[in-house]
Amino acid sequence: MAKRTAGKTKGGTVRRQGRRVMPALRRTAKRARVVAQKAQLTVGEVIAAAFDTAGGEMSGVLELVTSPQMARALGRRIVLVG
Repeated sequence: MAKRTAGKTKGGTVRRQGRRVMPALRRTAKRARVVAQKAQLTVGEVIAAAFDTAGGEMSGVLELVTSPQMARALGRRIVLVG
């Protein structure tokens, strides 16, 4: 519903319409999902890149793949069970 605010016009009130902003995490995930769809990465490629980055150590790979930054970048959350 539109709200009324006291304004400087002769009528005295001005109608203004508010809008709700989408939460930042959902906005960035949506944007990242569009980019990820263009790149067409597979889960294997993501895990292989994590192994290269972590120097082949399993604990480093788990930290990279399950990090919130990776989830934001891919637009998806990866869970490794092992």
